[in-house]
Amino acid sequence: MEKRTQLSVILTNAPGELSKLCDVLKAGSVNILAMSIQNAKDSVKELYNIREKTERRIALAESYRGILKDSSDYSLIRLLVDKPAEAEKALVKAKHLLDKDHVLVFKLMNQPGILGKVAKRLGEANVNIDYIYGSAMEDAKESIFVVHIAESDIHKVKDTLKDL
Repeated sequence: MEKRTQLSVILTNAPGELSKLCDVLKAGSVNILAMSIQNAKDSVKELYNIREKTERRIALAESYRGILKDSSDYSLIRLLVDKPAEAEKALVKAKHLLDKDHVLVFKLMNQPGILGKVAKRLGEANVNIDYIYGSAMEDAKESIFVVHIAESDIHKVKDTLKDL
């Protein structure tokens, strides 16, 4: 496990925009190690549905419809790259909206139950996972997972997960 910098970029939700982002990174000799793409409109719909099911909806449906209309034009791209400082410079120069955050990156054995062990240990340390993304090829020996937790909880997990 290591602490790394993740870049989050807001892209227009339109054909070709991801290609342009990749071209900017390529021009800066930056390699993408992991990526998550989330349509903002889908996120708002999920939140509305969750709040409806849990009976915690506090805003009127009209408010959600307004947010849905505004959010349908954008996607959130989360990137783990090999050279975050260079990527940040290139993306800012290309006028992309950008944010950065710390994440934990795990290289795990690619076998059933390993990610569950990580999640269990985080839970036992009373650490909440905000989001996670990752992948592995089916026949690969290792997988990679990017985990976002509260910055204030990072110190809690170092000893808890050192043997994974």
